Amino acid sequence: MKHVAYEYARRGARLVLVARREDRLQVVADKARQIGSPGVIVVAADVSKVEDCKQFVEEAVNHFGQLDHLVNNAGVVLIDFFEKVTRFSDFASIMASKAALISFFETLRTEFGPDIGITIVTPGLIESEMSKGEILSQYAWVPMEATEVCAKAIVDSACSGDMYLTEPSWVKVWVWIKILCPEVFEWGAHSISKYSENVAGKVILITGASSGIGEHVAYEYARRRACLALIARREDRLQEVANRARQLGSPEVIVVPADVSKVEDCKRFVDETVNHFGQLDHLVNNAGVTRIELFEDSTQFSDYASIMDINFWGSIYSTHNAVPHLRKRKGKIVVLASTVAWLAMPRLSFYNASKAALISFFETLRVELGSDIGITIVTPGLIKSEMSEATKLSKAKATWILAKSTEGCAKAIVASACRGDMYLTEPSWMKVMFWMKIMCPEVLEWGLHWTFVKRRETSKDS
Repeated sequence: MKHVAYEYARRGARLVLVARREDRLQVVADKARQIGSPGVIVVAADVSKVEDCKQFVEEAVNHFGQLDHLVNNAGVVLIDFFEKVTRFSDFASIMASKAALISFFETLRTEFGPDIGITIVTPGLIESEMSKGEILSQYAWVPMEATEVCAKAIVDSACSGDMYLTEPSWVKVWVWIKILCPEVFEWGAHSISKYSENVAGKVILITGASSGIGEHVAYEYARRRACLALIARREDRLQEVANRARQLGSPEVIVVPADVSKVEDCKRFVDETVNHFGQLDHLVNNAGVTRIELFEDSTQFSDYASIMDINFWGSIYSTHNAVPHLRKRKGKIVVLASTVAWLAMPRLSFYNASKAALISFFETLRVELGSDIGITIVTPGLIKSEMSEATKLSKAKATWILAKSTEGCAKAIVASACRGDMYLTEPSWMKVMFWMKIMCPEVLEWGLHWTFVKRRETSKDS
């Protein structure tokens, strides 16, 4: 960390800079002199070699006649999941190495007593070359501290003789969480570092793929170079989606016109997919229809049978035929339910019921299947799709809702499935409504009734 050198230079300290890249060391040395260091020497060395370590310490003492602070900062990291490591000679487990450092220097501090002070620094995410890697960049939402700020804190702490320093300071909260409730800490750490499946070359079957969320889920899988089996009733639309998916990167796409409400169709499209590709890795149960109407205005209940047939039974039929093939591949099932399964949106009673049935069924199935097949239950709110545009939601004064784009929702769904999440709610702000239902259900139901029933009746009367 060159900024530690600059911080010591500001305080007028003389420096011995050690690293393997001599050209970079010279640049740091020149700047340190400009900042205020009265003397700087550069020693190109590799700290992994015993003879190099002996050499640079001796050069420092021979040149300056003394040594006051030793900053052990050199480090490397290779970020990967342990199960993906193929050559252990390339593998550096930063967690294990840093734990060993802490244990060693705590022991050494006990042995030295007051003769030599030892400050153990435990940085969190700091903006540096090491934190710019591809994997760490996925956690850009975690607050990172500037290298300069961390370096200043380190030198201050060393000069104060502190035993420990954690930067950024908010990371200490996690230390206390680990001490007081380690299970919660490990669950959280596991959740944010889940292995994201590489679906390139894998086979994804998507129902309801001719439009809306299903169409864009197909495009998102295509961008990840997955093979696709697209299912819907409208063959002409499926062909258009298939052509676009190929352009986006899918190596192979097949189209199977089918009606998920028919048992024989569901068996047929699963069989055709497996016969063509020889495997099935993900099943995306997306097909769905809706009808918006107050329950008391309903006259022909037979008109509502298709909602349950497609939304619920269509997913059940598809899943039943796919499970044997998914089990062989340790595959995944993605279920498109809806926030209205628990939000009780007026005018959607039959649709809401079909989605609630989906959630209950697949939660039970997840318990039955165990770890053999992953199940991600997706509960979208209002998404800008063909279904939402064709409904009377705008007439029901729902335009104030912050709808999420279909593309954004599809990207979140595929990412969630690849991580193996149990649940996903999109847009994420809809989770607030879920907590409202738990904490104050009366308030939520009054608000929904006033907004989607009373308000409309009032506007009609006026």
